[in-house]
Amino acid sequence: MAAVDKLYTSTAVVTVKAGDKFNGITVAWITRVSWDPVMVAISIGKARYSHELLSKAEGFCVCVLGKEAESIAMRFGTLSGRDSDKFAGIPHTFTERGYPVPAGTIAYMECEKVGSCDAGDHTVFIGKVVGDKILKNEEPMIFGEGRILP
Repeated sequence: MAAVDKLYTSTAVVTVKAGDKFNGITVAWITRVSWDPVMVAISIGKARYSHELLSKAEGFCVCVLGKEAESIAMRFGTLSGRDSDKFAGIPHTFTERGYPVPAGTIAYMECEKVGSCDAGDHTVFIGKVVGDKILKNEEPMIFGEGRILP
């Protein structure tokens, strides 16, 4: 374990729509970056299909997962949207702006993509929150020490 593994974060599924294609990816590298306006940053690996879609998309949605959604986190973190529809068979709804929200989400933030920057083998995408909703007032799933924590 490295010292960086002691940074704990909420676990989310970031959903994206690019044209008529929807995708989602489990993300633990996410943080607030501004209060006014409210903005968040997500870090996505350059080899990921979600990276390709996020590079083309105008925005994304951060779906914060509850502690009981480990199977959702695993599905969106292990399957590739290049090869499969990650939402097939997964109950989901849509936000006002048309982003999918998978089951297990306790809150979401719809974001307008306002910037990005290179970060080694990842790209950090910055989004201005343009819509949000708390679905369940409960604690989020936490990632740290290289794993989902109980």
